[in-house]
Amino acid sequence: MSFDPPPLFARIYARHGHRCPMSTLGGRLGLAALNLLGQTGGELRAVFANRTCALDGITEVTGCSEANGRLKVVPCGRHALTVSTIDDRRVEVELTTTALEMAGRYRSLCDRLERGWEELDSDEQARRQGAMDALLDELLPQFWQAEDQLLVVTNG
Repeated sequence: MSFDPPPLFARIYARHGHRCPMSTLGGRLGLAALNLLGQTGGELRAVFANRTCALDGITEVTGCSEANGRLKVVPCGRHALTVSTIDDRRVEVELTTTALEMAGRYRSLCDRLERGWEELDSDEQARRQGAMDALLDELLPQFWQAEDQLLVVTNG
């Protein structure tokens, strides 16, 4: 990586263990929800409708986690986050088709390049890892900088 991520996303990647489109998009979902609620802190509750890497981004941004009992995961195949305040104001945000397609480019590349990984020599592993890293270097800044409406839709 030839650049440093913004501090929030650096914390997300530290929590998650590596750079990842879905943890980044989880952070964007959390930011969008907090912005819509006009919330910068306080006691929040959240429900996410999928068990994906997005959970680490959501946790870092909202402070809600399964460990502290304030994040519930109800897997139903959507990338939708509902955040509510202690006074029961709530908002639901969901990833757009565009966001999912962009993240899907990375997933598809990884699926293809990671096949038979253990049997590859170290030079080929390095070449393939470089291709995956190059796509992350292209995608992640787009996720950090994109307008909310490109990545997130508000439901309800």
